[in-house]
Amino acid sequence: MKPTLWYIIGRVIVRAYLKLFHRFEVVGTENVPVDGGLIIVSNHISHLDPPSMSCSFIRPVRFVTKQELFKTFFLSWYLKQVRAIPLKRGGGGKAMLELAADALREGSCVVLFPEGTRSKTGQPGRPRTGFLLLAAMAGAPILPVRISGSYDAMPPGSIMPRPGKIHVSIGEIMTWNQDELDRMDRDRLQTEADKVFEKIMELPGWLPKNPRPALPPKTKRK
Repeated sequence: MKPTLWYIIGRVIVRAYLKLFHRFEVVGTENVPVDGGLIIVSNHISHLDPPSMSCSFIRPVRFVTKQELFKTFFLSWYLKQVRAIPLKRGGGGKAMLELAADALREGSCVVLFPEGTRSKTGQPGRPRTGFLLLAAMAGAPILPVRISGSYDAMPPGSIMPRPGKIHVSIGEIMTWNQDELDRMDRDRLQTEADKVFEKIMELPGWLPKNPRPALPPKTKRK
């Protein structure tokens, strides 16, 4: 996939910002294949994660993005320019998987955050299995990536980011044989998803220096 003009312009601006204010650093770029469909999966701890991911790869990447973001005029226009893939929450996963699988078959890099949403505490959450369903559909390899520092630079609820180093570690390609990812075996898929996320968190990096405490579980009213 060739990058659009607006993708290139946005990437240049964002990368300059990350280098200047966040001492942006990427390691493991030698692990990125030069062509072919690729599923990139990462932990998710900040609004700074997507721009950091887009600046971590020479190849252009496409993000799976919640459909609510397409409701704002300018943001909707820009997301379409960079060919983001919309995800409709509450039953829209199948349509997203089909769009993403088509993109992978065309040779694109597709970025997903398996936790589904940003971590409110900075600690890793349990991954969902959608990215493995996508791997099974498209026959594409998975590239684990770990982002560190973005939570302290812009934790959930922040309006503006603060200075602080952001580090991205790119791991080694992970593949499965076609018969190893049974889309109907949810337990097996969850086990494999957990293994992938363990690989992500084993990559060089660090947990947030100023994490928020986890909220106590809500009690049901009698």
